[in-house]
Parts: sequence; C-alpha cells; structure tokens
Amino acid sequence: MLDSGPAKEEFSRRGGVMTDARNAARKTRKLRGSRDLWKQRCAQKQQRIRQLRITVRDLSTSREHWKTRVKELEQQLQTVAEAYAAIDPAGSSFFGGLMDNQPMPRTLITLSSD
Repeated sequence: MLDSGPAKEEFSRRGGVMTDARNAARKTRKLRGSRDLWKQRCAQKQQRIRQLRITVRDLSTSREHWKTRVKELEQQLQTVAEAYAAIDPAGSSFFGGLMDNQPMPRTLITLSSD
C-alpha cells in the first residue's frame, strides 16, 4: 500500500517540507472522513426506506379496508334495490321515496336590480 522506502522530502505549497508519512496521514484522514460521511448518508437512506415501507404497509392495509367496506355497502345497496323492486315492480321508486312520475314544477326566478 504505502511505500516503505526511505522518507522522501517534498515541498508543500507553503514552502514547508512534507514527508511521505505526513502525506499518508493526511490521505488517511480524508479517506476516513469520506467513509464516515458515506456511512452517515447510507444510514439516512436506510431510515428513509424503512419509513417508506411502513407507509406502504399502512396504505395497503387502509386500501384493503376500504375495498372491503365498499363491497359491503354495494351489497347493502343491492339488497335495498331488490327490496324496492319487490315493492314497486314498475320501477318508479328511488331511495328517497316513491316518485309520482310527474314533471317537476318550473319556477321562474327574477333578479331584482335594487
């Protein structure tokens, strides 16, 4: 990995002398910092994935609940419709009560300009 030969002297940008050992220590610090940052981002992403899985689970459960509820209500609606069909075979009934097959009265609304 590192050259174990004699330490070479190099000049830094500031004019000081840098040895291979100091250079290697600097690289090691940078790599460790980079690794730690990567691990931190990875942990945050894993936490977000867990949260999203929980959300998906909850939404799936809710969706199944509402699907079941809709099926129950449709069954009730079908039962009521069959009951009304038995009462009025001509089909002039609706769920608010019996209809008298008369046209609705028309009302003229005038706007006054006060």
